[in-house]
Amino acid sequence: MVTTKSRGPFKPTKLTLVAMLLASMLMLMGGAAVAPALPLINAAFPDQTFAVSLIITLPSLAVGLTGMVLGTIADRYGKVRTLVVSLVVFTVAGVASFFLDDLMLILVMRFIVGVGIGGISAAVTALMAEYYMGAARVKVLSYQVAAMGMGVLILEYTGGSLAAFSWREPFLVYLIGIPILLLCIISMREPAPRETAEDDGSVRQTRAANKRLILVLYIAIFVCQTMSFLLPTQMPTFLEDDSLANHLDASTVGLYLGANGVMNAIVALFYRRIVSHIRPFMIIGLGFAIMGVGMVALMLSPNIYTALLTMILAGTGIGMICPAVTNTLAGEATSSTSGKIMGGYSTFLNFGQFAISLLSVPLLALVSDSIPDLFGIMGIVAVIVAAVFILYCAKDGRFASQSTGA
Repeated sequence: MVTTKSRGPFKPTKLTLVAMLLASMLMLMGGAAVAPALPLINAAFPDQTFAVSLIITLPSLAVGLTGMVLGTIADRYGKVRTLVVSLVVFTVAGVASFFLDDLMLILVMRFIVGVGIGGISAAVTALMAEYYMGAARVKVLSYQVAAMGMGVLILEYTGGSLAAFSWREPFLVYLIGIPILLLCIISMREPAPRETAEDDGSVRQTRAANKRLILVLYIAIFVCQTMSFLLPTQMPTFLEDDSLANHLDASTVGLYLGANGVMNAIVALFYRRIVSHIRPFMIIGLGFAIMGVGMVALMLSPNIYTALLTMILAGTGIGMICPAVTNTLAGEATSSTSGKIMGGYSTFLNFGQFAISLLSVPLLALVSDSIPDLFGIMGIVAVIVAAVFILYCAKDGRFASQSTGA
């Protein structure tokens, strides 16, 4: 039974942290687990290619549509309660597709999976922002970004292994929600209101959130995720080109894609050291610059070696941008707004992923179906965004120095 009230302020344990990090692994799991089975699903439902593609994109759309609403619900009715209910929804709807033969019903379940992920994302990130303060929060939110990156890698590999049996088995990956649910019930309670949680018994006054800063950060994570989601959706096609390497096998392609997640996780783990020397807005700017350089490099020299460099640099940039955004947003959150603010973060993150699935087709047509040129366009956009953040940081440090979460 989830305890929502306690006699004293709840202090998270190591088991609490493990539960939150495992839940964070699910935040990008909408399409990752079943993506390797898409060719098999296409074969099972012939002549329905577009509908099948929605199996991957619908969860992101659902999170985008519901994330902020679910965050507001978490603020009102409790973050732990919202997390538990969302895990149940995520697990039941995710596994349901294993038993279904109707593609339309499967798509309905995929949308509901996204609703579950929206609740998980908003609640678990809000809980991290409230359970921890200062340097501890910087560290924990960096761990979360690393867990998200490694989660995609692990779940894609697991889903690919299960796809060896049939198109149905990858949906069983969603059973991972059961042990995570149990851990959350055992190890979590609602955090004490931050305004009354000072160690010396004093009451800390809350301040109004900087809405302009929050909007800028939402846009940053939207652009970041638009670019990062381009990697798993377009890079496999590029790597399978005959002129590159005579059809790289699936495991090698998986290693290329995994390089992105690994670098994302490694850099995120070092974020608290980076932020002690560089301001958050500058970190975001440098992260976009690194992503941009990697993508432009692929346009200038399209080969499998540059592709690996692109994946490494993109992962490095994402590992800098995401913890800088989440920590700065956490600094703006209060007990009554953390769910809404982090729900907004989840909304823009997932809308970014969904947007590239819509934009990639017209953009590819614009560059005559040249994937390297598509990466080049996105890389130039990343460099422009980087310049905006870096120049603004140098010109005006107001936003750059406040609300770092430290």
